Amino acid sequence: MDISRSGEANTSDGSDIFVSPSMPQVEVQNPPKLSGKAWGRIRKFVLCKTRFPRSIYFIVGNEFCERFSYYGMKAILFMYLTRVLKFSNNTGTAVFHTFSMLCYFTPLFGAMLADGWIGKYRTILYVSLIYALGNLVVSMTALPPLGMGEAAGPMIGLLLIAIGTGGIKPCVSAFGGDQFPSDQEHLLQSFFSVFYFAINAGSLSSMLLTPVLRGDVQCFRDDCYSLAFGIPALLMLLAIALFWAGRHGYKRRPPSGNIVWLVVKATCYALKKKISIKGVNTKPHWMDLADDKYDIQLIDDIKAMYRVLFMFLPLPVFWTLFDQQGSRWVQQALQMDGDIGVLGTIKPDQMQALNAVFIILLIPVFEGIIYPLVKKPRPLKRMAIGMMLGALAFVIAGLVQLKIQASEMVITPPPSGFADVYLVNTASCNVLASIQNRSIGVKPLGKSTKLRLNLKKNITLGVKMTCNKGLQRNFTFKVNEGRFYDILFGYHDNELIGHLVEQDFTSPPPPGESEICAVSIASGDTFYSLQLDGQTRMSNITAMGNLKCTTVPAKKYKLSIKNQDSKIASNNEVILQNGGTKVAVLKDSGGNGTRDVFIYEEFDPQSISMLWQIPQYFVITSGEIMFSITGLEFAYSQAPASMKSCLQAAWLITVAIGNLIVVMEAESRIIDTLSTEFFFFAAMLGVVMVAFSVMSLFYKYVEKTEDETVGDDTEGIIDMDELKTT
Repeated sequence: MDISRSGEANTSDGSDIFVSPSMPQVEVQNPPKLSGKAWGRIRKFVLCKTRFPRSIYFIVGNEFCERFSYYGMKAILFMYLTRVLKFSNNTGTAVFHTFSMLCYFTPLFGAMLADGWIGKYRTILYVSLIYALGNLVVSMTALPPLGMGEAAGPMIGLLLIAIGTGGIKPCVSAFGGDQFPSDQEHLLQSFFSVFYFAINAGSLSSMLLTPVLRGDVQCFRDDCYSLAFGIPALLMLLAIALFWAGRHGYKRRPPSGNIVWLVVKATCYALKKKISIKGVNTKPHWMDLADDKYDIQLIDDIKAMYRVLFMFLPLPVFWTLFDQQGSRWVQQALQMDGDIGVLGTIKPDQMQALNAVFIILLIPVFEGIIYPLVKKPRPLKRMAIGMMLGALAFVIAGLVQLKIQASEMVITPPPSGFADVYLVNTASCNVLASIQNRSIGVKPLGKSTKLRLNLKKNITLGVKMTCNKGLQRNFTFKVNEGRFYDILFGYHDNELIGHLVEQDFTSPPPPGESEICAVSIASGDTFYSLQLDGQTRMSNITAMGNLKCTTVPAKKYKLSIKNQDSKIASNNEVILQNGGTKVAVLKDSGGNGTRDVFIYEEFDPQSISMLWQIPQYFVITSGEIMFSITGLEFAYSQAPASMKSCLQAAWLITVAIGNLIVVMEAESRIIDTLSTEFFFFAAMLGVVMVAFSVMSLFYKYVEKTEDETVGDDTEGIIDMDELKTT
């Protein structure tokens, strides 16, 4: 989650706190934090012990619901693009970051609309309707009867959401600040503490919940994306309803003009004159060419701002790495094992919530320990440390990916003249087998290691049980060279049973998927079907028939095998793990015609735990705190107070450009493996960090006096002691 890329607390788009010239006049010097006494203010708000205007409760409720909607939708977006719409990982990454890029560009237009034309209230209300429509389109097109895997509908929905979220981000926090009269300005700190808590609560809860709705609920297929998108859509409708319900109590300030637009016009005018000038320019700076139309103070402030913006040039690369938590890091988690024992299974898209959790845990640590220790380095050096940590996080991710690649199963056919065979014992006692002058012991309900057999003639397998009076029997099987086989053996009515099945596997299941197969060695000629959670996956399973397989999402299932009369022959709970293949063998369990199921592992699942992603999340969150908080603090302290909204706009653009870089790299397809890509981005940020450090050596800091904070165009919006977690 981005803590201060534009003033949002503990969220990954960071633009809910947007500057406005119409806020009450309260001195602001630093970005906000959410720690210490802020939590006491939140408790008072929840218990209704504050003296806030009544309208604030509607605004805070609106923010909670909107943040839940945005982050809930975005948490599962990458998996929807790649698993439902069937985009490749590269295309899914490009679409994901194109959407993110738009979400950071559109706030600029939302701010202009609110401050220049229709005001904050109508901007929030009207654009929220576009937002909600986008949510509904994404949710409805996730229904198989409507969407049918087509991309056009979801793309339209995402475009509407990008317009909507960008339109309201610049307005909500500023509109909340507008509600406080001059005699209640001291309550602004409490308001922003509560406001940021609503952001955190909405985003964190949705990032944990929507992956559960996606994966653990079944509707139309093995998952329920329509529900997982639908709940955020309902929350957005609720956000609109809450905001509209408070309409009679709001204080609505008229549009006061947008400083960003004014700066753009003044800059364009100066550039136009510079281009049209013939001869030598006698002005000390090209912006001075606009002094015949624009105020001298405005021009001086713009020149000072451009000096700061020069230091912004390397910043997009940090966001290039940071925002891949929602795409490439989810792709990595899909190749890992989410099993955490009795605590259940972590879903790949839930890992993103670690960023929010670490923000909450690390802010007090940084403010109480880290910041005092590194107080001596100037802001630009601290930002360089943040870049270094971001690069280190991707080095860690690359090392984890190398470990994943080393553990990936590679199915290599046996050479010509040979076949690979596994012996599977479905009986409850030890079995001794002899084959091609080799003796093999197979444990009860066990599987042997791989046997590579010479195929000069048919293979003969001798089997002897250590139970049932030492039953023994010889079997002869014909196998083909270059193939894989399982030989299953058991017993029924005091007779040994043997059955040869061919493994028709060429590659492991896709990331996030598992394969379940079924075969019957039960007596009789009844047809059986296999069901998972009540849904039929395979039918016409016959005794001594071929192996039948299907791919399903990796998770826990209730496995049932029913006969042709729908009577349950066996009922088992099975955990199908990521990347693994299991075989369910229906067998006789006694002499009264009862059946049970023996399940064995055909191919091992992914063995690298998702918990190995924790270090990279910890490091990149630490880098975010060092980079993001310090970045806005540096910008706000070095530029004129009147330019803060322009600096925030520029900060948003650096995030958008960072996402654009990801899009360009993903679509270029020049890097083959994910590990190489992680190391590439780490090296890119490392080089940029060095360049940024060199630039910082030549930067001369401006030491501001107390009087220079007057005229701040963000006054009242951001309080340094309360906004450290934006």
